[in-house]
Amino acid sequence: MTLLPTGDDIEQLNELLRQLRAADRRRRVFGSDHHRYRLGPVLSEGELAAFESAHRVALPEDYRLFLQVVGNGGAGPFYGLEPLGSFGRDLSKPFPFTHATEQLAESEREQLLDRDDHGGVLEFCHQGCAIYSYLVVNGPTFGTIWDGCEDFFPTGLSFAGWYRSWLERALLVLGNERLVSRLRVGMSRTDVLAEVGGDWQARQALGRPIRYLEAADIPAQLELDERDVVVKVSPWPFITATPR
Repeated sequence: MTLLPTGDDIEQLNELLRQLRAADRRRRVFGSDHHRYRLGPVLSEGELAAFESAHRVALPEDYRLFLQVVGNGGAGPFYGLEPLGSFGRDLSKPFPFTHATEQLAESEREQLLDRDDHGGVLEFCHQGCAIYSYLVVNGPTFGTIWDGCEDFFPTGLSFAGWYRSWLERALLVLGNERLVSRLRVGMSRTDVLAEVGGDWQARQALGRPIRYLEAADIPAQLELDERDVVVKVSPWPFITATPR
């Protein structure tokens, strides 16, 4: 049984947001220059009930509480949250998908509506490059976040889980910036792991005899030569904190 979120749960998100705002005064986290950690005014019960009545939906409880306790639009993942009421979709039509649309058969894909014509979702967070995060408010995956561009992809996260993941990851990576100064040219991959830890993953550079080494929680990219030795350390120009 899934427990419903409480006001205390949502207030914890508010507290984490206050911590992130204080920790990121230089606005290193991606998108923070856009939303500047500001929030729109909270909504009253009457305003929320009027929206739900007008659109014939019930908002997911965690998102609803967030609008009442934290704010309506503003600080959030990527370029931040759009305020309620700015989405322009028919919310009374169920969002039909339960799996990523790229998994559909070709005949099914040919019958898909344009991305902008699907109802039942709030298009409430712009990730950049025409990619959006959507909150399902009507349909079989009610209350979950999906990512979409040409296709829709489920994240499996509720609003509160998605928002908390962004806050916690941003705080973690900001805190780990201090580790980047300990990374040096000439270190082996084993040296890197011993010095700073992290879940480093390697990928081959296209057309070059080197590999890139990257860790989601340490804000730097390393270049390794064929001996697995670091030949370049590139700190991230900004902090990425993708909810997951």
